[in-house]
Amino acid sequence: MNSKSTTWDIVIVGAGIIGCSIAWFLRNTPYKVLLLERAEPGGLATNAAAGILGPLNETEGPGPLLDLMQESLALYPDFVREIQAASGLSADYVPSGIISVATTESEEDQLEKRWIWQSGQGKDLKFLTGNSLRSAFPELANTVRAAIHYPHEAHVFAPRLLRGLLSALARQGISLRPGTSVRRIRPGSGDILVAETSAGDRIQGRKFVLTPGAYLNEMDIPPPIPPVIPANGQILSVRAPDFPIRTVVFYPPKGYFVPKLDGTVVIGATEELVGYQTRVTPGGLIEFLEPLRRVCPRLLDSPLQLTWSGLRPKTPDGLPVLGVHPEHPNLLFATGHYRNGILLAPVTGRKISGLITGQIDARTLSAFRPERFS
Repeated sequence: MNSKSTTWDIVIVGAGIIGCSIAWFLRNTPYKVLLLERAEPGGLATNAAAGILGPLNETEGPGPLLDLMQESLALYPDFVREIQAASGLSADYVPSGIISVATTESEEDQLEKRWIWQSGQGKDLKFLTGNSLRSAFPELANTVRAAIHYPHEAHVFAPRLLRGLLSALARQGISLRPGTSVRRIRPGSGDILVAETSAGDRIQGRKFVLTPGAYLNEMDIPPPIPPVIPANGQILSVRAPDFPIRTVVFYPPKGYFVPKLDGTVVIGATEELVGYQTRVTPGGLIEFLEPLRRVCPRLLDSPLQLTWSGLRPKTPDGLPVLGVHPEHPNLLFATGHYRNGILLAPVTGRKISGLITGQIDARTLSAFRPERFS
């Protein structure tokens, strides 16, 4: 995958799911594309993600973020199918649906408030209580009082999706340089930008796309720089090959579990602002395991498989940063996706590649513009 070329049409800094998705949508263009990755592709965010594709569980109301998520969810079946055909590797895309549950009266009140605005946002959504809830999901604990069912939401196995993308990109001639940490980006001669790496190398490109996730503010780039901070998320998995629930389940305050095709059930997740630490703590795991007892206690008796954590790139307003640098038109941003990098990957790839090729007007991404924090 490596190339000795030092001048590129497009240099993408960051080879997680976002950077690779942008490269994927550029694969059929005449541009010479280089992906740079500071460590291993997807190591801090993508490979730590549960892979949930659930727009309505990740937003507090209608708006541009929900619209972007819904657009991306609609792209997912073709996105996955094309990557699998090109790579021969499955992403384990499962259109299982998602439910969001309540186990107390106050939680049910909050769920009903969500239903007021969500009921008109998706097809075939249902608010379930009593016999209808028990009939649809008999395996849930009796303490579950109500649920919203989102039948068209889904999940993928994020590390497998990324492996498929990397394999497909290699076959398309996209170059990758892992272990390349960009420290500084500055204008060069003409329309060229120059990146300096921690190893002292210089890489030239006509356009740079910054997709480094939580590490954006660790690079020296021309201001203004969007503020992105790392949010550590702890997560675990258990082995439950005979687990009867196949739907993704969200439960208060911030828990979820995701039954995967291989018999693994992924359970998460915390959110901690502890800098660039990736850590797993007993207190963090208890935070989402204790409320699970009221939803599906059976999972607490399943054999523990793995625990891990990852860094999510978070912005002050919770929206991603998508678009062109206000003073350097050959420098673009695609970061700050927070908890939704996997979900937003195909729409980000499509829109950022469209900005590069001139097929998309930057004004369509005004809600996510990089300069909104200035």
